[in-house]
Amino acid sequence: MTSHTNSMKVPPAANSDSQADALQQAAEWFAVLRSEQADAADHAEWKLWLDAHRAHQDAWLQVESIKTTLDSLARSGHPHAAKAALLKPTDTTRRQALKLLGLAGLGLCSGAMFKRYSPWRDWVTDLAASHINYRVNVGQARLFTLTEGSRMWLNTDSQAQVSYSLALRRITLLGGELLISTARETPLFDRPLVVDTDHGRMTALGTRFTVMHNRHETYIAVYEGAVTILTATSGQRQLVNAGEQCRFDAQAIQALQPAEKAREAWTRGILLADDRRLDDFVAEVSRYRQGAITVAPDIAHMRIMGAFPANDTDAILASLTETLPVKIQRYGNADIRLVKK
Repeated sequence: MTSHTNSMKVPPAANSDSQADALQQAAEWFAVLRSEQADAADHAEWKLWLDAHRAHQDAWLQVESIKTTLDSLARSGHPHAAKAALLKPTDTTRRQALKLLGLAGLGLCSGAMFKRYSPWRDWVTDLAASHINYRVNVGQARLFTLTEGSRMWLNTDSQAQVSYSLALRRITLLGGELLISTARETPLFDRPLVVDTDHGRMTALGTRFTVMHNRHETYIAVYEGAVTILTATSGQRQLVNAGEQCRFDAQAIQALQPAEKAREAWTRGILLADDRRLDDFVAEVSRYRQGAITVAPDIAHMRIMGAFPANDTDAILASLTETLPVKIQRYGNADIRLVKK
């Protein structure tokens, strides 16, 4: 395939003697050919792949059959019923939804098709997913129990979209911070759970982890299990195990560091400062109130230790002025600056 589809490279035909591999490759080729960037070279390579093995031809017929079925359901309105069934927790309704979409047999015989990160899986998610939006305001933190049993905490001024489909449990963190404690589904219907940001995808491997996202980077700390990171642009991968954390953007993943346990204390309404710099701690406090809080450069290096109530930033600021040689300067209605006494 040409350079614009390098991230979708299909393995050579010599390695495609299993049905699952052939289906995976057929699904990826389908995603390539339906994209706006597909050109004549892509179609020529697809034809070579198709003619190389009988298993490829059988797999392609299955993918086309699925597409035809989904298109027909979309025109008739049945996807709404399928989406509703997918949101119900019982095994019976999930099996019914799988059969409704004509994918039950495919899902059972080729689970590996949806266990990998591929354009096909995202295409199915977008086509037959049910989306739920969650948001918390400044100064709040809330726990949400998701329909399949996972628990998601959203921190102050955060927004996430949760999508359920045949292929994935996807959480898109649009801004702010979340902590997710994943639940395992049934062995028959165990969809991967992923968290997406602008910078990449994090795939949970039976785990509890926190993610914080801003326009520059994504931060992740893992407390149980493990998480695989895949960056959005460069395709760099990194396994983050329990007790580790790192930051990444769309191009690169920074070095792993020991996880800061204090990063999950906000789910209990506490902001922990374990020998943190004053400017770093105040930047976090500022997220919990309207208006900006800044720190004068000559006191930014001061260190903070203690546990503070996340829902009372005035009390936090008062405590800082009592324990450190700093005072508050107010600007306008909401902005505050900490300066040396």
